[in-house]
Amino acid sequence: MRGTSAVRAGLVILVVSMSALFVPAAGAQIVVGQVSPTVPTESFCNLPDPFDEVQIGVQGGTSYAAPAAGVLTSWSVNEGPGSGSLGMKVFRPLGGGAYLVVGHDGPRPLTPNSLNTFPVSIPVLAGDIVGTALPANAGVSCVFETGLAGDVIGFRKGLASDGQSISQEETYGEFRLNVSAMLLPPPVINTISPSKASIKGASVVIGGANFASVSAVSFGSLPAAGFTINSEGQITAQAPASKTLGKVPVTVTTVAGTATSAQSFTYEGCKVPQLKGKKLKAAKKKLAKANCTLGKVKKLHGATGKTGKVVKQGPKPGTILVPRSKVKITLDV
Repeated sequence: MRGTSAVRAGLVILVVSMSALFVPAAGAQIVVGQVSPTVPTESFCNLPDPFDEVQIGVQGGTSYAAPAAGVLTSWSVNEGPGSGSLGMKVFRPLGGGAYLVVGHDGPRPLTPNSLNTFPVSIPVLAGDIVGTALPANAGVSCVFETGLAGDVIGFRKGLASDGQSISQEETYGEFRLNVSAMLLPPPVINTISPSKASIKGASVVIGGANFASVSAVSFGSLPAAGFTINSEGQITAQAPASKTLGKVPVTVTTVAGTATSAQSFTYEGCKVPQLKGKKLKAAKKKLAKANCTLGKVKKLHGATGKTGKVVKQGPKPGTILVPRSKVKITLDV
């Protein structure tokens, strides 16, 4: 154990109320961990050796463990007057006080007397814990005191590399690490509106969640002709033109993963049917069933709508056109 006396000698006690310990999440992203609720007045982590530190217990407030899989998009520390460096690490519990280092950022130099935030992209699983990497003689505000016995920090001397398994050497209580991270869970698609449109394409509103850092939207195998992120719960995408009819899934990809819609998007159109040999009435019915309409009718050799049969048509059978496209026919006796 680092020792209670040694810890307190290296720390300036910061007393906070429990109401100040809760940090609200912004949008769809989830806050993991906690920064000091106020800018510290002292730099109370200036130890001669480097340490990896992990929050192994929290008595109320926001957890340091990721509640779901996703990607950490940034991390923060509320720095006091010091001008040292601090790093963020992600630890995966292995049981028995052992942890696997699955990712890190820094150490980074901190700007004094301000909230420092750094962008990252670190994939995590549910249960992974946000911790810190404290360089030797860091001179930064790496922890804050809560006075709660259930707030327990574990630490290990030295700075482990990604992929390395470590075991905590000692613990101390009544403190929390001065670090938080933003977790972006995988995207979720709930609605598609409209759910069907012409093969020419259309503007489609996709409703769901976790639409931050969207890198791609697709309709089946076709990428969207363009998209706008309206909010973390809504995207307006331009369904691309299609050469085929039918249902396709819609997918949204972010740094945290890809969501596939349960609801399909349907491309509608006129697939010109084979009309040769049909009388006019039957031809009209077949065109309507194929989402086509009758165009110009040419009559040869005295043919009428009742006596003539289709001998020629345009466009040819199998051609894919926009909905309600007209098909010309020629009748002959």
